[in-house]
Amino acid sequence: MTSVSSSPSLHTSHLASQSAEGFADVLVGLQYGDEGKAKIIDALAPRYDVIARFNGGANAGHTIDTPSGRIALKQLPSGVFHPHATLYIGSGCALNPWKLANEIERLREMGISLEGRLHISARAALVQPHHIAMDRRGSGTIGTTGNGIGPCYADRAMRVRNDTRVNLMLGDLLKNEADTITSMRDVLTRMINAEGGTSPWIAEMSDMLLGLPKVTQTLRGYIEPDRGWLTDRVKDGANVLFEGAQSVLLDVVDGSQPYVTSSHTVPAYAYVGGDLSPKYHRRTIGVAKAIMSRVGRGPFPSELGGERSAQYCHGASQSHVGAAEEQVRYSPDELLRSNDPFDVGTALRMLTGEYGTGTGRPRRIGMLDLAQLREVIKAHAVDCVYLNKVDCLTHYFHSAYQGVPMRVHPDVLSSEVMPDVMIYPGLNERSLTLGREGTLDAAMHGFVDFVERHIGAPLAGIGLGPERASLISLAEHDPAPAVSASPHV
Repeated sequence: MTSVSSSPSLHTSHLASQSAEGFADVLVGLQYGDEGKAKIIDALAPRYDVIARFNGGANAGHTIDTPSGRIALKQLPSGVFHPHATLYIGSGCALNPWKLANEIERLREMGISLEGRLHISARAALVQPHHIAMDRRGSGTIGTTGNGIGPCYADRAMRVRNDTRVNLMLGDLLKNEADTITSMRDVLTRMINAEGGTSPWIAEMSDMLLGLPKVTQTLRGYIEPDRGWLTDRVKDGANVLFEGAQSVLLDVVDGSQPYVTSSHTVPAYAYVGGDLSPKYHRRTIGVAKAIMSRVGRGPFPSELGGERSAQYCHGASQSHVGAAEEQVRYSPDELLRSNDPFDVGTALRMLTGEYGTGTGRPRRIGMLDLAQLREVIKAHAVDCVYLNKVDCLTHYFHSAYQGVPMRVHPDVLSSEVMPDVMIYPGLNERSLTLGREGTLDAAMHGFVDFVERHIGAPLAGIGLGPERASLISLAEHDPAPAVSASPHV
């Protein structure tokens, strides 16, 4: 057996002189979202000077378990609990100012100040009340969260509608608050009039506009008008970790249309939406999870229960059925012993808490898809991978599978052609228990080797629970040498 660290190793010495330029690493989810990216960023944050967001909006809920409690960050970078880290939100993001101000206030109540730490690009797109109304009206078709992100990005591309500018940016509130609010109100009024003034969201959207001056006052000190702010930090030696929202398989171009998010999620976009030259790129870090899930509609090759599961979760989302309702209706232990993959998927969702961070929607559940991971890793040159929720694989041992089902590629280079789905028998509950205690036995090493061989990339760590200490670092594949906070940031 090999003893390993329960968290990534950290060093405190500078590895380069202060005059040396810094670098940027990009961390992205490799599946359909909810892979536990925030947990990995939280563990890696001490190695970086700046944690930055480059895409997405308030539809991306990154949950972090901290000594102060659990918090779901919707728009702020996940490094908020590391006082040394500067936080940056790039121009590629779509910001809901009301939710962002509320998020800042919640952190303040937890004793965490962002003064002097948070910088938000003035060119970030501004989510407006009519965007939220439009999204709620049409969210059922694709399965969006109704937060207005898609319509906001659409207006960014459209620029002007009915002779009115609609691609407002956060900096517009700083430059001319009154005109910006008037512009929002004009677009909203036209929308209300076009619908005959009968929409149920009129009062709510009007109240949002009335409260915007107070929200602007909260955000004013964080808005960064200098488009070269992050570049200057890196030139002075700062090291950046870009944090991707949503995940690669949901990219607006690269994903399966139309069941995608509305922004670019692939790692290359970090340098466009994050306002930094790609010359500073060093590594791409991927995050996946052993119990796969997906919210909304769209293809999911390894889904347990297939189309039945997709239809059930869509219906549950529409009728607001979530974790509480499923706990009343079903016994997960009984479902787990069923021979029906749909039942097993339902049980796994209940036992592993796979419900939407922001919406509470039941997530569709699938087996670990190594074939899909290999394709994504190859397409985006991912250097290493963190695999979360490995501890949850113990539930399979109590199911009809009697092992871990995984979707794999046929190995055409081998004399033994493997099936599309195989049951991996080599892992056991004792191995996972030892792993949580910081020791990897031969069975766990065998599992790690098996996964690495099939995905074509090394595992940098495995997650054996939600806590910080449950992240087991595989030191030989550590993605980044530790750095200490730069005095220039």
